Parts: sequence; structure tokens; C-alpha cells
Amino acid sequence: MEDERGVAQGSYIWGRSVNNTRIERLWYDVTHGFGFKWKKFFHELEANHGLVPMLPAHIWLLHHLFLPHINEDTQEWAQAWSLHDLQIRGERNRSPRDIFFSMLQDGPRGLEQITAPVDEHINNPATYGIDWDVTDDATLMRHHLLQNPQEWEDHNPFAPGLETLSEVPCDAPDSPFSAEQIKYLDCELAAVVDTTSRSMNVWKLVWQEAFRICNTLYR
Repeated sequence: MEDERGVAQGSYIWGRSVNNTRIERLWYDVTHGFGFKWKKFFHELEANHGLVPMLPAHIWLLHHLFLPHINEDTQEWAQAWSLHDLQIRGERNRSPRDIFFSMLQDGPRGLEQITAPVDEHINNPATYGIDWDVTDDATLMRHHLLQNPQEWEDHNPFAPGLETLSEVPCDAPDSPFSAEQIKYLDCELAAVVDTTSRSMNVWKLVWQEAFRICNTLYR
């Protein structure tokens, strides 16, 4: 954006994520739609069923067993969310899908190609981008504060903004097994438990059996 609009033209917002409460509102919906059940599930595996999140082999096994199911939950939630009605101030309620296809038919609004930087006066950059309807919602803000503790626990409590950017490394772990061993794992697992189930209780059994089979592969 700086290449297109130039430096110091408000191309991005630097500061606490409360300045982007719209995406925080969406994360709240994602968490309560399906994310929390997976978080709770992984915590239970760690507490009671041998999962050690610092071990790359264990993370690989989580990916191998559950990533397709998480992706399936994500797609189902996204499809449902795209069809739900949004309250639009001053307009009739419309779904994200309806808005998208309307944009394809009538063209985008507010997304015209900017040929020159806009001289926009901002009274208070610290509050730019804040959705005040969200900040006034105690439930949404409680979720925001819970999920972003690093923003409220800075070493310097008087700092005007974040001192460092958040970083979430997402490197996929290498498989500890050969292709033949993975095939053996899948076959043995399918023989003792229903790997196609959508039940979290069954997935717990899937982890336990997979953990046992992986243990035998190392002997």
C-alpha cells in the first residue's frame, strides 16, 4: 500500500488490536462457533492423554489426525456465516453472500482505484479504526482482552502503543515416520476406531489409539 499511496498516508494502522475491533468481532464468532471446542479438546489431550505440545512429533500427529476435521469445521462455519443476516445501519439486513454477489453485479462501492493519496485529516490517530459499537459490548471486549493479554501486560504501562509486533510461527513439523509407516498407522487406526466420526469423544479415542500405534513403531 505504501508503494501505491506513498509513505505516511494511513495505509495501515499501527497499535493495539482494539483499533480493529471488527476483526475481533469475527474472531469472537469463530471462537464460539467451533474454535473453543478444539482448544478444550487439545488441552484435555495435554492434561490426560500424553500430548506434549513442545514435541514436534506430537504436533505432527495432531496435524495428521485432526487438521482435515478442523478444516471441515472451518468450511461449514464459513458457509453458515456467509448466509446469516448482518445488521447494516440505515439499510435492510443482508447476508455477506448477498453483499458479495451484489458487488459482482453492481460493482464495488468504496473500493475505487486510488490514483492519488487522499489528504485525510485524522483528529486522533490512536482511536482511528475503532468500532465503538464493539467497544461498548462487554461480552465482545471481555473476549478481546482474554485473547490478547500481551497488549495489556507491557513492561512499560505508559507506552502509547505496542513495542513489538506479535508473531505466531506456524511451521509445519516434519513427519517422524516414512510413507509406509504412515500408511500402516492409518490402516491400523481405521481397524479399531471410526476415524470418520464427528464426535469429540471418538476423536479422543482416535488420539489414544494413534498414540499407542506410534509408540509401537518406535520399538
